[in-house]
Amino acid sequence: MKNTNPYIVNFDDKLHSSPYSISLYRYWRQLHRQQRLFIIAIVLLCLFIYIGYRSHGAEKMKKLPEDYHRQEVVKEKQAWQRKKIEQIESNKVKVQKRIFSNPINERQIAVRDAMRHAWKAYRTYAWGYDELQPISKAPSIWFGIGLTIVDCIDTLYIMNMTEEYNDAREWIATSFDCDANSVDKFNSHFEITIRILGGLLSIYHLTGDEIFLKRAVELGDRLLINFNTPTGLPLAEINLKRKAASGYRWTSDSALSEVGTVQLEMRDLSRISGDQKYENAADKSAAVLHNQSKKDGLVPIFISPLNGRFSGGVVSFGARGDSYYEYLLKQWVQTGKQRSVFWDDWIECIGGVRKHLWRLAYPEKLYFVGELMSLSTFSPKMDHLACFLAGNMALGWSYQRNLTYLLDMAKDLTKTCYEMYAKQPTGLSPEIVYFNTDAQLSVETITVRANDAHNLLRPELIESLYYMYFLTNDKMYQDWGWNIFQSFEKYTRQTDGYSSINDVRNKDNVRPRDKMESFFLAETLKYLYLLFDAQNLFPYDEWIFNTEAHPLPAYKN
Repeated sequence: MKNTNPYIVNFDDKLHSSPYSISLYRYWRQLHRQQRLFIIAIVLLCLFIYIGYRSHGAEKMKKLPEDYHRQEVVKEKQAWQRKKIEQIESNKVKVQKRIFSNPINERQIAVRDAMRHAWKAYRTYAWGYDELQPISKAPSIWFGIGLTIVDCIDTLYIMNMTEEYNDAREWIATSFDCDANSVDKFNSHFEITIRILGGLLSIYHLTGDEIFLKRAVELGDRLLINFNTPTGLPLAEINLKRKAASGYRWTSDSALSEVGTVQLEMRDLSRISGDQKYENAADKSAAVLHNQSKKDGLVPIFISPLNGRFSGGVVSFGARGDSYYEYLLKQWVQTGKQRSVFWDDWIECIGGVRKHLWRLAYPEKLYFVGELMSLSTFSPKMDHLACFLAGNMALGWSYQRNLTYLLDMAKDLTKTCYEMYAKQPTGLSPEIVYFNTDAQLSVETITVRANDAHNLLRPELIESLYYMYFLTNDKMYQDWGWNIFQSFEKYTRQTDGYSSINDVRNKDNVRPRDKMESFFLAETLKYLYLLFDAQNLFPYDEWIFNTEAHPLPAYKN
């Protein structure tokens, strides 16, 4: 039966259509071809717009959570960075600028004049280079980073040499560059730390000038690379430009002084920057040294940064050993006398000196500090470097005055070291001496060998005189310092600057070595200037000196 209901559509019957579909079909058929194409184009355009809109909307909806998440991550990172910066800033030690007056007496004036003479020569012939060759009037290259400028800028400031200080400050601000081609070489990590980092830290504490802190952080970040060893003990050499650490070419070991005389500087850098990473490295290396077995506090002068083992069997308070022992006491002072491990190690080593190294020389009965070979055989050899120990023991006594033997030993050793000067025709000490320990032999108390007769303008006895004078108030120590200064003036002063000499035994022909050590300005002249002051400009409960005579604060913890 035929369906006559016009409103019922049978979807199974493809031959039948509704009146509306028929009418639309007829209407379409009646259109011209161009009209049809126009309508098709309009429909396709609308369809394209619709699909594009839906696609863009879907993509936007899809990406929105990712973008939102990324923005949240960035915000969280920025907030974390701000928090870290705030924490670092809150940890930074506040520095207060110090003002120093002009020299107050003739001796101080004479020392400052010597500093002017040395600086003028360096400024004229070696500006921006490491050191001056005063005879040839030429620069000497070592680190390639203006060593003399950085090493002695705090001396300039303490002596109130304003014009010279401003020149040095300007060079550090504009020309100090760890990326310069001149520093593309391997050099001593220890020497860079004590001389250059120590100099930057010191002048920052004295002036509060942020440029010095900035340079110290730049340098400290590179020096930190050397501590990346299995033990945490630093490797011996570093290339600042390449940011590369290395051991020596001739041995995998480092000298005891090289690994044990960087802790003061790295710890201080953490205190003034607020970043704990430098102090962490210092503490780790100090702990490794503490945990090694010792012979009554004494250790050989070579150690491996790879396994922490000592080697060689030579025990010395001279070259390669000296400042390790010096820093034991000074780390205790630096950390507010709170870390007893440093004091314990230091007082134990002094006990080891008394037991194994302390001897009497004849016929003049001078006490001295010798060396051990193979950890057992005594040698009556003493480096001028070992003269630091007198001041070090006196400093230790100032904190524990019941230990009177410390001051007694300090007095005895200071006298011996002064005799090393006074007995020479030039009034200047040789680098190394040997003592006669046999009371039956009819020989000189002190013997100087030809290879050891040179004088390098070293500061160690002047350093000890500085401590001895202000701890005993005995003007004899000032007089001894003045005698030594006059000998420097007579035999080492050149037309331009000062020079090391080859033979202290021959006052008619000292044979200058054509080298003005940076430590002559940084240490020797500084300690002389401080020695001749009416008061101690750096009280021992408030300040310590690193082994390059750069004053650093003693903290309360």
